[in-house]
Amino acid sequence: MDLLNSFTLPPAQSLPVWIELMAMMTTAVYGAAVARSRNAPIYGTLLAGVLMGLGGGMTRDMLLNLKPVAIYTWYYIPAILGASVIGALFFSNLIKQQIPNLLIDGIAMGLLISIGAQKALVYEAPIFSALVCGIATASIGGMVVDALTVNRATVIRQANWFGSALAVGTISYIFFSIFFNLYVGVVAAVLVTTTLRVVSVRRNWASPYWFNEDPKV
Repeated sequence: MDLLNSFTLPPAQSLPVWIELMAMMTTAVYGAAVARSRNAPIYGTLLAGVLMGLGGGMTRDMLLNLKPVAIYTWYYIPAILGASVIGALFFSNLIKQQIPNLLIDGIAMGLLISIGAQKALVYEAPIFSALVCGIATASIGGMVVDALTVNRATVIRQANWFGSALAVGTISYIFFSIFFNLYVGVVAAVLVTTTLRVVSVRRNWASPYWFNEDPKV
């Protein structure tokens, strides 16, 4: 017990603004591209991109009882809106192809995992809370876009290890950011998440179900 009480994490380094902004913009690109690929009109496409870009970070800040940085910092929303326009114009056809779709999705998830878990560590949240923040930050925005485009959320339906990619990517980030540094953690989260997304879909690794349940239901 004394050993456990004496174990403390080293102070976490504050997240650079450019990483957080890049994560949100990448996610906005993907969200707008997905919405347009599902035939959403201009307003709906841009709304989906903005909400996907903002959703994860705002959820994380609310979980940590903080003011949402994207709302209280003037340049976040214009940058995310610009990224949404880029996604709608240049990426909607690209993500209709399986591999580009999975790559962009995996990169966006890995970046969001990083900004979610790192901010939790900065504010001295417990490890398991940082894990939840990483997973929530990476999944909430996509759930919003799926709801807006009347699709069942990826994390809920059969998703070829989507949930596992989120969990293992977040664990990888926390481990490498604590024992190395946050930049190594970001790279690890992106690589692990993207690899699991691509490999599980290409090899058709099914998400686990409860016993005696039909995954087609």
